[in-house]
Amino acid sequence: MLKSLQTNEKIILLFFYFIALQPVIDVLTTFSITQLQISATVGVLIRVLYMGVSALFLLINWKNSKIAKFAVIYLLAWGVFLLINLGVSYMEKPLFYFGEEIKYLVKLSYFNVVLLNFVFLFRYFSKHLNLAKVFFHNMMIAAIFIGIVMVVAILTGTSLEAYEWTKTGFTGWFFAGNELGASLAMILPIVLYFAILKTEKLKDFAYWIPFILVSFSLIMIGTKVGYGAVAITLVMGLISAVFALIAKVSHFGNLKVSAAFTLALLIVLGAVTPFTPVFMNTYAHIDLLEDQREKEKEQEPPEEGQVEEPVEEEESNLNSLILSNRDLFLNQFGEYYAEAPVTQKFFGMGYAGNFEEVPKMIEMDYSDVFYSVGIIGAILYFLPILYIGFSAVKNVLKEFKAIFFPHYALVISSIVLGLGIAHFAGHVFTAPGVSIYLAIVAAYFYHHLKTQHA
Repeated sequence: MLKSLQTNEKIILLFFYFIALQPVIDVLTTFSITQLQISATVGVLIRVLYMGVSALFLLINWKNSKIAKFAVIYLLAWGVFLLINLGVSYMEKPLFYFGEEIKYLVKLSYFNVVLLNFVFLFRYFSKHLNLAKVFFHNMMIAAIFIGIVMVVAILTGTSLEAYEWTKTGFTGWFFAGNELGASLAMILPIVLYFAILKTEKLKDFAYWIPFILVSFSLIMIGTKVGYGAVAITLVMGLISAVFALIAKVSHFGNLKVSAAFTLALLIVLGAVTPFTPVFMNTYAHIDLLEDQREKEKEQEPPEEGQVEEPVEEEESNLNSLILSNRDLFLNQFGEYYAEAPVTQKFFGMGYAGNFEEVPKMIEMDYSDVFYSVGIIGAILYFLPILYIGFSAVKNVLKEFKAIFFPHYALVISSIVLGLGIAHFAGHVFTAPGVSIYLAIVAAYFYHHLKTQHA
């Protein structure tokens, strides 16, 4: 064991340092796409290599740990399934693009490979390496880097726009706004917990600067996800600090100061809301819906005696506002699935379903996963995170009051935000640069609970 640890220590730490490198990779990706006009970016190559090394590390250590052994068995089963999925797609899809199918399946597989490797690393090596500390430090480095890049890009006028028209928002030097928002939403609660943990006096406000930078970045993206993540995190932070204060918990720094800082930031958020991009974008979206409604009325006036159905129209507008028209693609995929043969129902319709012209994903991850890999594939795909989730719930119930204190409340918030964003906005399970954050936070929390109740 010790000999193995000495041999692997640098590799183990590299797995965690890779978290801090995520925003650097994303900036390089933006440069490759916008300046070099290269679609096969350096980010894709690095992340595929990282996934391969993660899988290889599990394979090398399968004799040393039950976790590694089960992980290898699972990944082999998933690999066999992917071959079946490709075969079914090749035989049944109206249009089959081999390159796109492979790229999508690799991106989809990234989450589970990285998740299982992090679970193994935490469980097997944390007794000799303080991996929890390494985890928090690298998350903080990533957060600070992103925040500084966003501020500099916006101030210098070099930021990319989050939207092509009508709406406003900024993504700094990061190419994909949805992915940036999802990543920062999961990072934010971890950054707030770190600030609460370190705050002892008013002068410790410096620990809150990373939180302010990340919050600013999320708000300036201009998405509902970004604004919602800041609001939810602040509310959870305030509630958990107050509960811990009432319970006289002493290991979270000065909770009175932390609660005061959190409340002040929540008030500031409320005050600046009317001036935020998401506020303006919401009204822009409503105006756009009104324009579309008027055009439809002009093109197709109601027949004599026909009564309009305002309830259905309001529901449609609400879905459009919340889901940004993703519900339309969801309905399209439902039609694909209803007409698909039995083999595709069980093994999936592959990338973008049974499209006949231009491939387009729903961008709602659970639905995309289900339709792309079918009933069997969806069960197999979500098996690891479901196991970790059930295990976490069982252990959390043993110390239920702890979920109201900052550590559990904010780590759980990070995971829940990731899982929630996966449904409403997508770009979590299907985006390697995002799913790695969900993977490491889930693996950390699973390990922490196991250690507490060992």
